[in-house]
Amino acid sequence: MTAPLLRPDPTPRRLLQASAAGLFGGFLVGAQAARLVGAASLAPAAGTVELTAWVRITPGSRAVTLVVSQAEIGQGISTTLPAVLADELGADWAAVQLVTAPRRAEFKNPKYQWQFTGNSESIQGFYDLVRRMGAAAREMLVQAAAARWGVPAGDCDTENSEVVHVTSGRRLHFADVAEAAAVLPVPAQPRLREAARQRLVGRALARVDVPAKVDGSAVFGIDFALPGMLVAAIKTLPLIAGELQRVDMRRAAREPGVKAVLPLPDCVAVVATRYWQARRALEKLTVTARATPASASVDSAGIEAGYRRALAEGPFATPVHEGGAVEGEVFEADYFNGFAAHATMEPMNCVAHVTAQRCVIWAPTQGQDLAAAALQAVLGLPAERVEVNRTPYLGGGFGRRLLPDFVVQAALISKAVGAPVQLIWSREEDMRRDAFRPASALRLSATLAADGLPRSLHARLVSPTILAPVFPPIQKVLGEQHVDPSALEGLEQPPYRFEARRLDFHLAKLAVPTSVMRTTGYGPNLFGLESFIDELALKAGSDGLALRRRLLAHRPDCLAVLARAAELSGWGRPLPAGHGRGLAFAEAFGSLLASVVEVQVKGDSVRLLRIVSVADCGRVLDPGIARANLEGGAVFGLAYAKAEVTFEQGRLQQDNFGGYMPPFLAETPPIVVDFVESGRPLGGIAEIGPVTVPPALANAIHAAGGPRPRALPIGRSGLHFEQQEYAS
Repeated sequence: MTAPLLRPDPTPRRLLQASAAGLFGGFLVGAQAARLVGAASLAPAAGTVELTAWVRITPGSRAVTLVVSQAEIGQGISTTLPAVLADELGADWAAVQLVTAPRRAEFKNPKYQWQFTGNSESIQGFYDLVRRMGAAAREMLVQAAAARWGVPAGDCDTENSEVVHVTSGRRLHFADVAEAAAVLPVPAQPRLREAARQRLVGRALARVDVPAKVDGSAVFGIDFALPGMLVAAIKTLPLIAGELQRVDMRRAAREPGVKAVLPLPDCVAVVATRYWQARRALEKLTVTARATPASASVDSAGIEAGYRRALAEGPFATPVHEGGAVEGEVFEADYFNGFAAHATMEPMNCVAHVTAQRCVIWAPTQGQDLAAAALQAVLGLPAERVEVNRTPYLGGGFGRRLLPDFVVQAALISKAVGAPVQLIWSREEDMRRDAFRPASALRLSATLAADGLPRSLHARLVSPTILAPVFPPIQKVLGEQHVDPSALEGLEQPPYRFEARRLDFHLAKLAVPTSVMRTTGYGPNLFGLESFIDELALKAGSDGLALRRRLLAHRPDCLAVLARAAELSGWGRPLPAGHGRGLAFAEAFGSLLASVVEVQVKGDSVRLLRIVSVADCGRVLDPGIARANLEGGAVFGLAYAKAEVTFEQGRLQQDNFGGYMPPFLAETPPIVVDFVESGRPLGGIAEIGPVTVPPALANAIHAAGGPRPRALPIGRSGLHFEQQEYAS
């Protein structure tokens, strides 16, 4: 069941489209690239054949349709994975049409058997699979063409969406043999092309998602509409974990266009004909919440005091304990990361149509399977009566859109009013209803040898759960072992070699909603570890690069990344007074990354001068997109160093960008990115970029003569970023 895409208010988009046509018309018309055209139906349309779940061809058409399994949230996956598929198939990239995947078993991540986008798993999870699917479809087309010609299939190949008989030069377009190919069995182990024959993989391709974003035709969740659709806006309780005491809805119900005012468990929804009618009616609502012990505990000062007690007293689970007792001087330091908000550009929204027999959803979601499971549980419908459709574009994700809360809310509203409903959260509600990256506290201690070098590493970590909201089966592990694997990332298996290691973990129980956010546990944990490595280096009379080389002597791949980062950053070259360079290294999401940040510190002002990031993520499938991911990731890392959310007696203190401010362009320095390929397996690139920037920044600030930031954001150390203009 798929409805047409309608424009609720086309006027602004038409203006944007007209402007874009004038400014970028030549670029867009001349772009020889695939096009992202919309959402795929569950099954091919009449007259279209499906060779594999990923390849659809319509006889009589010159277009080849490929399915994009992963959500496009700005990371470029709608270009990279289809290019891998098109290479194996032999499709003409300029004539390929791309459609976003429906919820279907074939599009589940092979590792987890779960349909989602996140954790830098898209390339790692799907690269081999889409190659096989493309190669299988190619062999089916070749076999069908060879049978028509009466020639051996081994004498044929594909290119530019045609099957070619190499000897005679005869050609048949895929569309001419698609029906015959579709009745053939799908090869289980098709022969893959050699790397030398891949024409798209390894090139910087024009991104397929960009033209529609420029001309205004891209369909985000907020653009989706159904005939007869109503629009809902919500007002949450003023207290996190509070109880609804009273709602005065009389004035709101009398506002123009209002169809219903619905109290829900932790909010009130106003349903109207148009969005702004619902928003204005919300202003007429009076919602009173009762404080609870849980809401009173949502207080930053109290939470941080509890973290300090837990660091000293536990109780702890000990997931890592390697090596025996080590003698020597002990050096210890504590590190802290504040709560962070996802703050995606497109606030949470969803279109739902729920009847007694069926629930159909259209949402900018990263987690189709989790949304479907939640809807089945809440609505009491069997699996076959719940349909979750992902919209072609998502206005940012960062892990927030893995959660199904906004989808469930839209479904409940639709069920209550008996009509299709589009739910749109305001920016303030999006912030207040976030599942935040949790605050964490980390105590690191090292036993030092006579020369000052570390022999052992002991980590004590305090954090609430990260994984539970997006992976419910982890609740059993949390209950029995009191360990969240995501919270341990970066500390459980660091690349550095020590004689002995111990990791103690305290699972904090908070009323603050927390979940995954770009970098998951790696970000906060490696802020602490990489800052600590620098502190150890200084204590030993060394520098950060030299100590890391000592601790990574057993890892040539890590040393190569460090060497390239040192070369590009000019590590070791003298700097003026008040300037400093800081280094940080990570092995995360299957990749290696070293970053060097250069700053100037004047009093409490930090001027960012340059960021250098060097990665080894295995073979670089698209250099342009990979570079953009690391550049954007560096800026995202600066956001963790600049902004945080805080709570006071159950109330969020920052509910818009006036109080929660990511880096401005004027605060962002030039960024240099490079890649080293050591032959390691493919790794993720979208989430590792932010991991190394905060610790490298902290190390640079101290190297420049500033204070040692042991807590993020750097405002906790009395510092702020300086805004400036950079030469182009």
